[in-house]
Amino acid sequence: MGKILTTIGLFAALATAAALLPGSALAGQPVTQTLTPPPPAFEICKAIGSGTLCQGSRVLVEPLFDTGIVCGSGASAFDLYYGDTIDQVGRRTYNLDGNLTNRFIEERYTSTGFVNPVTGASLPATAHDVISDILAVPGDGSSTIETTTGQFIVTLPESGALLLNVGRVVQRAADGFIESIAGPHQFLDLINGDPQVTQRVCDALGAQP
Repeated sequence: MGKILTTIGLFAALATAAALLPGSALAGQPVTQTLTPPPPAFEICKAIGSGTLCQGSRVLVEPLFDTGIVCGSGASAFDLYYGDTIDQVGRRTYNLDGNLTNRFIEERYTSTGFVNPVTGASLPATAHDVISDILAVPGDGSSTIETTTGQFIVTLPESGALLLNVGRVVQRAADGFIESIAGPHQFLDLINGDPQVTQRVCDALGAQP
């Protein structure tokens, strides 16, 4: 996935995100200084009193790909595939020197799920996350502390939640070290190779012993 979900809890952030919805006006003075690091192409920037504000939205499509997780064994084995579409809204601010100080991203996942490519069996998922980055040293991405809140829920049709990933994760960008984590994170457990979680997903998609 473009971002492997780690998270929940977004109500305060949603009020902020409402200002970033597609079609919101971004009037203001044009930006004439160099921005470090430069904003992504989908964000439009304007000069503000404290520096520069950039914001925008886009849709990211991630076709089905092999996760590298193998279900079952022998002739019945299959690789676990995953794919999604992400509606993404972003905002970032720069100081008067043109250096990035923080950024905010909200993502809503659609057409999300795991697939058994042999039989075509699938497990749908719903996901929504909010990512907030604070740069301790403006302009230096390696100094970023990233906080992700949200949810990633894989459901078994007619049975309810099969995989639950909800909560909050605080992580260092430089080395990926997780400073704190709260809530169940079974999707992370799956990615990290937890045998019980992996077996649960594989069984639901038709793996045989």
